[in-house]
Amino acid sequence: MTEVKQPDISVSIVSYNTRDLLSACLKSLLEREQAGEATLEIIVADNGSTDGYAEMVASAYPTVKLISTGGNVGYGRGNNAALAIAVGRYYFILNSDTEVEPGALAGMLAFMDSRTEVGMVGAQLILPDGSIQRSCARDPTLMAVFWEQTYLDKLFPKNRVTGSYLMTDWDYKSQREVEQVCGACFFVRAEAFKKIGGFDPAYFMYFEDTDLCVRLRKAGYPIYFYPEARILHHLGASSGKSWRTRALMIASYNQSRYYYYRRNYGPLHAAFLKATVLFGALLRLSAWTLLLPIKRSAGEQVRLFANVVKRTLLMSSQDAQPADKG
Repeated sequence: MTEVKQPDISVSIVSYNTRDLLSACLKSLLEREQAGEATLEIIVADNGSTDGYAEMVASAYPTVKLISTGGNVGYGRGNNAALAIAVGRYYFILNSDTEVEPGALAGMLAFMDSRTEVGMVGAQLILPDGSIQRSCARDPTLMAVFWEQTYLDKLFPKNRVTGSYLMTDWDYKSQREVEQVCGACFFVRAEAFKKIGGFDPAYFMYFEDTDLCVRLRKAGYPIYFYPEARILHHLGASSGKSWRTRALMIASYNQSRYYYYRRNYGPLHAAFLKATVLFGALLRLSAWTLLLPIKRSAGEQVRLFANVVKRTLLMSSQDAQPADKG
């Protein structure tokens, strides 16, 4: 009986109506494997797609494992479901709207094999226009929320104070230890992921990666950024562009970080966060309302931020699910 060798990497991809992008992602992974960079186990967890992705995967990529989560259960839960059956030495959590460039898998694998104390490594995310996505961050603070809501982080991105959270004061060109990396693409030691219990299932979308990174570091596993590994990222492909979809995404982000702040810092911090986010939404709503007579697109923005105000008022500490998730 032939012994089945443990794969180097188990790749977890959560899919939600991104069939064509998913196909490109899978193609890039299999090309890297065929080039000898690593042995792979690829698992796609479907969150209720209706785009015929399963037929495409079964036909074009028969070695890929497909599982159904039973509906749109969120990003963290989808990855937990995929990795529950994973057997690789490392786990590679990857968005379906990414493509892995040559050398990326081999580089991250070699880095992790040589740095056995490291728990996670993040790659360099490249946007379609060739620019670098800010994919690392420092731990979130209430002041970072204030800079965001007042646009001061956009006005002064290179400032160490206002640009601290998303590390816009850094050029992303060198290897370094970081506090967190983006959930769209990270390479984690399987034993470390299991030790901390994977993603917190209370998060629907957003901040599940922040929470995971915090718990990983508390467990004694440092996190590194490895810019030599390049991943093309078609950012926001499954989010949609209507104002209703954007409102839901903003609500999900705000609810998730509200839950994160309450869980990690207590109700006072969470209350301040909620007040700051509400202030920011009202500021944007007021600005777009003033632009109604002169800007045609202002009406959609007014509806968007009116909805954000409503959803912010409904935020609670029960979990990280946005109000009216569907």
